[in-house]
Amino acid sequence: MSQQQGGEGEGEQGLPLEQDMFNLRFRNDQLPSGKCVYIQSGDPGDFDGYMIGVAGAELEKRTEDLQFVIVMPERRACADREEPNVNKHDEGFSEEVMHVAGRLIRYLCPHSFIVRGPVNTRNVIPLKFIFSEPEHYGPIVSNLPPGAVYWRSVEDLASLVADEQVSSVVLDMNGSVGYLKQLLQLYPKLGAKVHASGMPVTVMAGILAEAETATMRVPGRDPRSTMNALYHAESSKMLLQMAKENEVPLLFITNNVCNKLLRFENATEIARVMGLQGLMSELARSWYGPHLTGRCVPFDWVSFCSLLLHKRFEGLIRCEPRQLYVGADDPSVMVLLEPGLPITPTVEQNLEGAKFWGEVMSVVDIDRDIMLKLVHFTMDSSDQCKQPVS
Repeated sequence: MSQQQGGEGEGEQGLPLEQDMFNLRFRNDQLPSGKCVYIQSGDPGDFDGYMIGVAGAELEKRTEDLQFVIVMPERRACADREEPNVNKHDEGFSEEVMHVAGRLIRYLCPHSFIVRGPVNTRNVIPLKFIFSEPEHYGPIVSNLPPGAVYWRSVEDLASLVADEQVSSVVLDMNGSVGYLKQLLQLYPKLGAKVHASGMPVTVMAGILAEAETATMRVPGRDPRSTMNALYHAESSKMLLQMAKENEVPLLFITNNVCNKLLRFENATEIARVMGLQGLMSELARSWYGPHLTGRCVPFDWVSFCSLLLHKRFEGLIRCEPRQLYVGADDPSVMVLLEPGLPITPTVEQNLEGAKFWGEVMSVVDIDRDIMLKLVHFTMDSSDQCKQPVS
């Protein structure tokens, strides 16, 4: 991609200074004065979600009057890998999962507002394929200094965003938005504050209409459903409804694009290219196991960079308008159609049973060098990320 021309806030070779990118008020006349709350949709297992948590701490440091919030959903958890019921929920094991995830995110983000979200309503992946946080991350957490998580509730989050001093809210859908149903019930005016931010909701979901579906074929899953929407389809529907009612722009980042832009062979390559050390390197090696060889993609980082760059550093990101179609019976089905695209058999099949929702933007390309510069800057700015793991 072409790079930005030199100017205010830009460093060597015409590239913007990374610290200015983490200042959401830089080159952003739409973000109003007053307190801004950024809500990240997290995940107990995803390595790249923890990267966003660390980046959120950097957002707080660089953006005046910004509060970063992480909502960590409770996932359906079962210690028995051979259990055939994919939706079986073992509360005791789930507590182990949340303990490990909570300790990690609190250590990496010591000052953030960390919310325990509701349990995801749906799982379709066989339990033998589900990542076990206690097994893989537990030994790492056991070597961290002792400390409490200080979980906050969705009620606490509602009180935060409802505060009259909060003038704007930024949302992402990098993980489950299961918390959104309760949050909207407690604070129905949320959409107005999201609109006030002038920033899009980044949606890490959806498929391109012209592409063959590549999701795991399992019973109970429409192959057009991607995981973030699948976890809690009702809340995904409510997100779309809130966006439409409040004219909130949506910026989609599909798996297709992420695979094209930031794909690695294995965890060793990720650690080397992204400059990961200590704790973050160990997390990456635990998450990207041998079964992902050749398919290691930090999806959430692509989504996060999209939010930082969109409309602020347009020479580093390219987006295109798409028509969003949503499953009539299953709102986790989200299909992005390019206007004027010929209706091939693949397109026809992907649009089957889906209804036109409206116009959205979809990321096509991002400057790879700047994505890597941003992650290097984030990791270098955090002492916790570099903490050696015994």
